[in-house]
Amino acid sequence: MQSDVAQSWWKRTLALVSITIWMVWGYVRLMPPANILRHGQLLTNRYDVWSYQNLAYSDVVKLYQTRFLFLHLVPYIQNRIEYPVVTGLFMWVTSIGHGIGIYFFVTFAIFDLIAIMTYFIMERMVPKHAIYFAVFPLLMVYGLLNWDMLGIGFMVLAWYWYQKESYMASAVAFSLGVFAKLFPIFFLPFIIAEMWRKRQTTTLFRMVATFVVTSLVINLPFAIGNLKNWSYFFTYNAGRGLGADIYANEWVHGVSTATANVFSLSVVVITVLYLMWRVYKGGRIIDATALTFTVFLFVNKVYSPQYTLWLLVLAIFAEWPIWTYIVITLAGLTDYVNSFTVLQLISSKSSSASWYVGHVFFVGVLYRYVSLAVSGLGAAIALSRKNKAHQEEQRELRTNVS
Repeated sequence: MQSDVAQSWWKRTLALVSITIWMVWGYVRLMPPANILRHGQLLTNRYDVWSYQNLAYSDVVKLYQTRFLFLHLVPYIQNRIEYPVVTGLFMWVTSIGHGIGIYFFVTFAIFDLIAIMTYFIMERMVPKHAIYFAVFPLLMVYGLLNWDMLGIGFMVLAWYWYQKESYMASAVAFSLGVFAKLFPIFFLPFIIAEMWRKRQTTTLFRMVATFVVTSLVINLPFAIGNLKNWSYFFTYNAGRGLGADIYANEWVHGVSTATANVFSLSVVVITVLYLMWRVYKGGRIIDATALTFTVFLFVNKVYSPQYTLWLLVLAIFAEWPIWTYIVITLAGLTDYVNSFTVLQLISSKSSSASWYVGHVFFVGVLYRYVSLAVSGLGAAIALSRKNKAHQEEQRELRTNVS
């Protein structure tokens, strides 16, 4: 008993120290130096050069200037932002009344607390796997790259409350998560399938109603106040062009944005419907969500490097084989270096840019997708074996009873 307590104490200490190191390291590395600031504002041209050269780019930093956060305009009403409302409000609140230094520190401090909260929830739900979220260094590169930790925090809380049968609180948290970063929406169809299987239709109705009402409270004031600005998140992403990813690379050419949208949506919908059926037959929500998100990353028209952090969180909750966490982490780190190296070469108009794009960059992109495929297939195979072993145990149990 004492050894278990001591082991738990050491594991928690290691987790807290690791998360703090990664987040502080990220904060120090990403904080722009004084020579690219003027009167508390960012000199964006200098910032791009500095951040790409030092692998220290952050949307949290740059958008303070380019989205005019220093003017403290009311988001969506007075200011157009390409993020859902919860993230836009967070950006606004953290920037009120001070310059970029305090704004970035406040964001760092909140995201550090969210990362710590995520670990402790993981420790309760998947105690054997939680430590990998803390010790692997994806937080260092992606914890402050964008506002993803905000959406991850709401998603983790929502999933925890759902597992604890606090269904209304879960619905509120899922709504906040969806309108922070959208990705928590992948849980929702599988929650519907599980509740339908369990004949919890009244609870399901209440969850749906709570989700809808919360979503209206969050969004309606801004949609009424300025529909064009509020809807920009949707119109921007619908019309967003192809990134240099699966549809635009050295081997695939000529795919239109419309074609990519239809294809990716079709693949994700088919995946969701199939896995909803699996959940209805007794499968786990988290398994279906993690696999669906992997498919989504594979076929989506844009792959921002920080999406890998979401995949690691979902993989750990789904208790994927530990080797997949290593594959995901290595792919995430490689993707980070590859993405910002090519941006540095292109922005500096280096003569090496075309060579790097033709010989290195797309190899890195290929490595990313191979890593996604290997991890997802490995997890699916492990899940299939686990389910088969469980079915055999149940069959033997019924045989012994009879």
